[in-house]
Amino acid sequence: MNSKQKFYADAIVVGSGMGGMSAACMMAKNGLKVTVLEAAHVPGGCSSSYKRKGYIFESGATTLVGFDEHQPLKRLEDELGIELQKTELNPSMCVHLDGEQITRYKNDEKWIQEASEKFGNPKGQRKFWELAKNVSDTVWRVSGKNVFFPPQNITDWLRLPFQNNPADAPVLRFGFSSVLDVMKSCGVNTPRFRRFVDEQLMITAQSEADDTPFLFGAAGLTYTNYSNYYVYGGLLRMIEQLQEWLESKGSEVKTRRKVVHIEPASDGLYKVITEKGEEYYAPVVISNLPVWNMAEITSPEIQPWFKEKSQKYKKAWGAITMGVVHKDTFADDMPLHHQIHFEEGDALPMAGARSVFVSMSAKDDTERAKKGLRTLNVSCHTPTAKWFSMNGQYDDNKAHVQASILEHLEQKLPGFNKKDVELAFAATPVTWQNWVYRKEGRVGGIPQSMNRSLLDWTPAQAPFSGLFLCGDTVYPGQGIPGVTLSGINVYYRVKNYLNKTKIKATF
Repeated sequence: MNSKQKFYADAIVVGSGMGGMSAACMMAKNGLKVTVLEAAHVPGGCSSSYKRKGYIFESGATTLVGFDEHQPLKRLEDELGIELQKTELNPSMCVHLDGEQITRYKNDEKWIQEASEKFGNPKGQRKFWELAKNVSDTVWRVSGKNVFFPPQNITDWLRLPFQNNPADAPVLRFGFSSVLDVMKSCGVNTPRFRRFVDEQLMITAQSEADDTPFLFGAAGLTYTNYSNYYVYGGLLRMIEQLQEWLESKGSEVKTRRKVVHIEPASDGLYKVITEKGEEYYAPVVISNLPVWNMAEITSPEIQPWFKEKSQKYKKAWGAITMGVVHKDTFADDMPLHHQIHFEEGDALPMAGARSVFVSMSAKDDTERAKKGLRTLNVSCHTPTAKWFSMNGQYDDNKAHVQASILEHLEQKLPGFNKKDVELAFAATPVTWQNWVYRKEGRVGGIPQSMNRSLLDWTPAQAPFSGLFLCGDTVYPGQGIPGVTLSGINVYYRVKNYLNKTKIKATF
């Protein structure tokens, strides 16, 4: 291919994860010609699916939420005038703890009754969960109105009083109280309930109760009290639906286009170079890549800013994931998502995780697995650095972790038996770096922390004219709803920028 082949667009989006696709669709809706560049052979990043030996697996074990009123995926559907393919799950999840099954019911009252039965102290449980749901509802409602948050200039600050209801202001105090603080105030800080909460938060906030602000932890703990969905054929189907919509508007998604360099060019444009040697030019670039990746592919005048961010947020988790094909020996009414707690004091070798999360394919989803078989996606958190320095022991250690996960599933997941496993394979942070190109295999964004101010988030607009950011290392953080909101928010930053610079008048 000609190394000097050049392409032009109104905006370039680097990375086709849900944040990038949301931003691209919002811009295309308003008449911009958008080019999305994706390194992998299919779009979607960590919100995607892949085929292996005739089966379809998700990029990670995950639930799909965010379609209720005031939530980001509902807003995206409304903005684009489409309905994404999905089927509601209810109940969405079962937690296996100390030999008991705890069903995460969607109905608030039913869930409070379940929590009271399994953890005791009905009065305290009611106080805790009603407060969590109220804070979560408020966070979703307020975050949807504040598209220029966190504020980056005086104009952003001046917008805040006019966009918000003073009655919502008291919820901000929970940005300074940890989940553990609230548990103590409600009288529910028992060792067993703390184990439950810590592992639930590790899924959604990548942090535990003592270091997760209740302002964010409330939404992470109550996501099962909203509508949870399943996509037949895998999450890639949802991404492909967005791709089709995007292309119907004259924009494009180009896969197998790994971006290796981004630099300001002449005439107010950016030059984006791919591994193939292609050159793409646009006045606006939106990066959906983690900030750690950006430090390696930006030009010298931009690179120091991303290096500073990378150093500031270098604490991040990787993941151990597994794909499993199992005979369909599971009960018809069994939920599709499960959190498996290990025994108290037990942890997964090499990873240190105290639980694993399991997502199963539906019985009648014959796209993922033929009739009589089910696919399972299993995941847990792990530190990343150790997997890149195992001195020849990598394969043995990965096999050891895989064997341990299968053993725990046989012991704790009803219907699971190792003799009924048709296929099993594990992935580590090394795999994630090679597969979805995330530096050091870090997935899920930046963990929540009490040391991190509400205003101390990577902003959607970098301090370089025309360069913008979205994704899980940008406010509001991890999860499909979070990155979708980041994609919607960055669209408004781009709109504001183009209006001021008069580069494009389609807005």
